[in-house]
Amino acid sequence: MERGPLSTLVLFVNGKKLEDAEVDPEVTLLTYLRQKLRLCGTKLGCGEGGCGACTVMISKYDHTTDKVEHYSANACLTPVASLHGRAVTTVEGIGSTKTRLHAAQERIALAHGSQCGFCTPGMVMSMYTLLRNNPRPTMADVDEYFAGNLCRCTGYRPILEGFRSFTTDAATGGSCGRSDCCRKRGKGCDIKEMNGEVNGEMNCEVNGDVNNVNGVTDNISHVLYDTEEFQPYDPSQDIIFPPELKLHPEWQRQNLVFRGPRVSYFRPSSLSQLLSLKAEHPGARIVVGNTEVGIEVKFKNQTYPVLINPTNVVELTKVALTKEGVAFGASVTLSVVEGTLRRQVNSLPEYRTRIFTAILEMLRWFGGKQIRNTAAIGGNIVTSSPISDLNPLLAAAGARLTVRSAEFGEREIVMDQSFFTGYRRNTIRPEEVLVTVLIPYSQKNEYFLGFKQSRRREDDIAIVNAGMRVRFLQETAVVERLVVAFGGMGPTTVLPLMDYEGRSWDSSLLETGTSRLLQELPLSASAPGGMVEYRRTLAVSFFFKFYLSVRGRLSEQFPSLVAALTEEEQEATKVYRYTTPRSTQLFQTVPPGQSALDPIGRPLTHASALQQATGEALYVDDLPRFKGELYGALVLSSRAHARILSTDASDARRMEGVERVFFAEDLEAERNKTGCILLDEEIFASDTVTCVGQVIGLVVAKDQATAQRAAKLVRIEYEDVKPRIITIQDAIREKSWWGPWTIHQGDVEQGFSASPHVLEGEMHVGGQEHFYLETNAHLAVPRCEDGGMDVFSSTQNPTLTQQLVARALGIACNRVTCRVKRMGGGFGGKETRNNSVSLPICVAASVLKRPVRIMLDRDEDMQITGTRHPFLGRWKVGFTAEGVFTAMDVEFYANAGCSANQSLEVVQKAMLSMDNVYRCKNRRVTGYACKTNLPSNTAFRGFGGPQGMMFTEDMVSRTADFLGMAHDELRRKNMIDSGDVTHFEQSLERCTVRRCWDDVIAQANYHTRREAVERFNKANKYRKRGIYLLPTKFGIAFSDLSLNQAGALVHVYTDGSVLLTHGGTEMGQGLHTKMIQVASRVLRIPASRIYISETSTDKVPNATSTAASFSSDLYGMAVLNACNTIMNRLEPYISKNPKAGWDKWVKAAYLGRVSLSATGFHKTSGVTGFDFEMQKGIPFTYFTYGAAVTEVEVDCLTGDHSVLRTDIVMDVGDSLNPALDIGQVEGGFTQGLGLFTLEELRFSPEGVLLTRGPGAYKIPGFQDIPREFNVSLLRGAPNPRAIFSSKAIGEPPLFLASSVFLAIKEAIASARAERGFDPLFRFDSPATAERIRMACGDALARMATTDTEDTSKPWSVTV
Repeated sequence: MERGPLSTLVLFVNGKKLEDAEVDPEVTLLTYLRQKLRLCGTKLGCGEGGCGACTVMISKYDHTTDKVEHYSANACLTPVASLHGRAVTTVEGIGSTKTRLHAAQERIALAHGSQCGFCTPGMVMSMYTLLRNNPRPTMADVDEYFAGNLCRCTGYRPILEGFRSFTTDAATGGSCGRSDCCRKRGKGCDIKEMNGEVNGEMNCEVNGDVNNVNGVTDNISHVLYDTEEFQPYDPSQDIIFPPELKLHPEWQRQNLVFRGPRVSYFRPSSLSQLLSLKAEHPGARIVVGNTEVGIEVKFKNQTYPVLINPTNVVELTKVALTKEGVAFGASVTLSVVEGTLRRQVNSLPEYRTRIFTAILEMLRWFGGKQIRNTAAIGGNIVTSSPISDLNPLLAAAGARLTVRSAEFGEREIVMDQSFFTGYRRNTIRPEEVLVTVLIPYSQKNEYFLGFKQSRRREDDIAIVNAGMRVRFLQETAVVERLVVAFGGMGPTTVLPLMDYEGRSWDSSLLETGTSRLLQELPLSASAPGGMVEYRRTLAVSFFFKFYLSVRGRLSEQFPSLVAALTEEEQEATKVYRYTTPRSTQLFQTVPPGQSALDPIGRPLTHASALQQATGEALYVDDLPRFKGELYGALVLSSRAHARILSTDASDARRMEGVERVFFAEDLEAERNKTGCILLDEEIFASDTVTCVGQVIGLVVAKDQATAQRAAKLVRIEYEDVKPRIITIQDAIREKSWWGPWTIHQGDVEQGFSASPHVLEGEMHVGGQEHFYLETNAHLAVPRCEDGGMDVFSSTQNPTLTQQLVARALGIACNRVTCRVKRMGGGFGGKETRNNSVSLPICVAASVLKRPVRIMLDRDEDMQITGTRHPFLGRWKVGFTAEGVFTAMDVEFYANAGCSANQSLEVVQKAMLSMDNVYRCKNRRVTGYACKTNLPSNTAFRGFGGPQGMMFTEDMVSRTADFLGMAHDELRRKNMIDSGDVTHFEQSLERCTVRRCWDDVIAQANYHTRREAVERFNKANKYRKRGIYLLPTKFGIAFSDLSLNQAGALVHVYTDGSVLLTHGGTEMGQGLHTKMIQVASRVLRIPASRIYISETSTDKVPNATSTAASFSSDLYGMAVLNACNTIMNRLEPYISKNPKAGWDKWVKAAYLGRVSLSATGFHKTSGVTGFDFEMQKGIPFTYFTYGAAVTEVEVDCLTGDHSVLRTDIVMDVGDSLNPALDIGQVEGGFTQGLGLFTLEELRFSPEGVLLTRGPGAYKIPGFQDIPREFNVSLLRGAPNPRAIFSSKAIGEPPLFLASSVFLAIKEAIASARAERGFDPLFRFDSPATAERIRMACGDALARMATTDTEDTSKPWSVTV
């Protein structure tokens, strides 16, 4: 068969037939779509099936059932060779702005569910596939289909709301909380402002405002979009399944052979052919969904010369119902397994399907829908991963496997304690093929449950999982057999010996069983995955839950023999159930009389939303390939601190297609220096590397695959250098830092000496990966004529990129143009660190005189570009018995990484933010930027502010606990107001924090709900709730005074159209949309007549980075200035003919030889920056305020938590665009939720980032947002210091997510108090499941915690 002719691939893409006789088996569908077919709507977000950006719909015709099957899949993992005889539908195939939008595309756009837009095509295709399978789904169906999709911008709410309109739950979105809410009555909104009085007057000369909004307003709306504008969904208009695929059944039956340069791919059509192939190639990998092999090849550098696809072998694809159970062919997908078992559960007696029910519950959390649609049940077993979700259940169930080989025939294997022989090894021989998996029925006297705990509830690998089965002697509670199987407790699935035959199911069995498990499940500190004590605690906690669940069932059957569960115990056995999310968004409507053409204050859709939803919006890597273009791959350091002794690129240079390899010697030493503020970095490391992931070289080749393979062949010889500084504690020990800096207020020593009470504490706040969906992507195009360079870059700071490229090339800035169309997210991570990637390719392009492109894989991006700064805070606070603060002394230590970057400014921002909203006459804050051997950490939404405020809130909450005072009472007692001064002596004007505080208390019904939480906690031992009320204050302006400036350029053409350019970049926040709104108001023309093409350094020079939440303020005023210039020039023509209209005025001005092009400029007044030496200055132009109430529920046995409800009131001044601003509130809050609960960076003691990619690093998903999420923009609070009375909004809401953290801590405190533990306890951020569970501190956790010191090297360290 191997010597037979090669096959021709036949597939349909968007209805078009393709035939390809030169298919490389290593090419994924994503690469094929983007590079060969130029269908770039499908995006690369991670390359491992973990983000959903590459989602497509695949369709096939089943000739046996005469049905077309549609399923969503990850194009990044799907080999194009596996799609013979199938149809692929991409986002381009279902609709476009040029023809007709599909309803799914339209609704996500108009519902404001697309911000940066990089995830949007994947969201659309998940929804489209759902609609093709079920035109009228439920919201639970939506939740299931979207478990494999991630978004970093929106906070998910608007995506859910937009797609809710397709579902049977379309009318259950949410309300304002009033019993007579208009949403319940079907009438217009009539909410009245409760606290609308405004202090001060607007200064329209300063910020361009034309409305007198002083006073009370009652114009309130919750309508961000009108569902009446949605086109109806008509399934008959969906793209048809290609009829030709129905007419050629042989395409699905035929044998296939594809060969590439490195891999041969076979698809046999019979079991005998499959066995023959496996005998000939015992090392061949059998692939169905490629969900494991694809990751091994891409990220683990594995090569498999022979791949075999068994999906046409009948024996491996059929499902059979037998007397013993259900037999699944080994290549049956998990979705088919799920559907089959569900039908069995619905049709058979309950006792027969207890194993099936447990597997179904586990499959809910197994990967995303895209993975389950393609991954096979046999792949899970054969891979034998120690953290497989299914293997513990199958092993506990005693699943029976049928394997066959050509030489030895058929044999049966039971999945028991002898099946797994080592890490990813089992008793199936290399030449054998797994044919069937029999999952047995359960018996009447048998109970079976599965358990899993992971970092994130959906689409996450397990920390620990388990399957547990107990069979009793007939009509008794006496154990006949007990089997438990664990994943995550060793290098294999572990089945501890539980020989309790003849024992009654009582507390003594629980006690001895728990002790036995702890003996049988030892873990050392160096165990991969870490969290040793937590994992052991989970194992016994699962057993406790199993014991209670079974006891509850036995008590129903034998009430006289077995005690019934108490209500508390019943709570412990409950499993998580989906609840339909609800939400409300409230905002101030435009004033009466505002022109219908004036878009300011209206919820306009993001200007690019429709193009993003159709895949037409271009990102850097979507740009067409230039002739002669090359691709770059970086050579990275594998040591944290070492001298480079030698570099050997000979193997890489010999590889066919490699053009050149660049190192430091290819660049003059002075030009090799780089850095955003200090020139303390190198483009290519020359002598010493100072972190893992530092750029040492660049391989340039004909394509990405060649470049990346060649880069892995470069050999570097090192000599380690001491000290190797990884953690903040290491830096403190070595005194390795920049700084310190100090801010003094009052007399701190005197304040402490006069304080009746003094507390001290310490807290660590972990870092955070930016996880923008679009990784770093850059394209360098040399201008051969003048030696210049055009750089298409995914950067927030094109001016800095321009400057650093010019320096590296030894040319003037006027020869370099940096162009930015849009970014797929940024969050500060693309402000400076992007240059580590863009500079090497610019050097290569300049030398080779050819364009060079690069787009990092997700794991590369995470390894290179740095994160939010981890912080250690040490504080001391003095206070009175009444709770009044008298003195504070705080020290901040930030892990800056190996270079200064922006770390100095981040630490200083944290210091300036430490007061949050509290008064204190005597304060001192000191900051250190610790220099370590980690990748340089950098700007991230909040820029140090969240960390600085977090330490203060820890101090405040622990003070309240010490005094036995309600936390909100203590906060209100010390809360700032207008006229107060900050600890850096800036006076507060128009301080609205008390209004936000009072409003959110009313909106959230806080006091009533707090009483309900207390009642819940008294009634429940194993589940606890917490509710928390939290305020915030965030200063707005750049700390560097020179950055508080902006430019804009306006061109008016003779047809009346307007081209607007400004120095800010679009990364999803809607900056371009707001600038169009500003121009529309000033020019008095519809927004549709104004267009922004891109941001480019040859249009607006010397632009300030799009950062600090300040871009709408800066560039809005610059646009206002430019547009006013245009209007002043048009004024004579308007006065002469006031009714002529815009087009005629423009034409008349042109004929009158009046310039219709104008620049605009703005510099912020009233700020001076802050001089740390002189201890004076005004660093902020104003402050943004907000408050939130969050309620959570915690499972004290596992550490799992759910956010039940969040209410936010945010002061955004007079919103320029309520839809965009609410989107920023929700998105910022959700990103903060990740920072404070889910997202945990783990580094090895050697400085290697262990959490790379979505498989190991978990950002919030759809299930993690509050089940009820209500956002209200404060009304009647205009801000005279910004464009049209608005306020900055990008960063301020993020810190409000610490209300989730503190609510969790409250829930833990309730559990601790009940168990007799000190309610005053240290609790570091993030509040992971591990930290939650171990802080609850019950008897099970104490049993799992050993007092013996473990001297083995830990798997990870806290940096």
